[in-house]
Amino acid sequence: MKTGARRRRATGTDGLAALSGREREIADLVALGRTNKEIAAELFLSEKTIENHMTRVFTKLGVSRRAEVATVVGQDRT
Repeated sequence: MKTGARRRRATGTDGLAALSGREREIADLVALGRTNKEIAAELFLSEKTIENHMTRVFTKLGVSRRAEVATVVGQDRT
């Protein structure tokens, strides 16, 4: 899955709009059920980099679990 051209900076301050392009790409992959290891392989990044992005995603979305990330992403698609 590719999200197209990704933006570098967030376009808003709340929810998914607060995520950078890469963070949103990772959140979308989390919503598809991918593990950090799978995301790292798909995006040619280290697992540590994915962990760092996930920490920022959790903070920006105000969640603490991957399932909650998936819920927020799913709400955006409806």
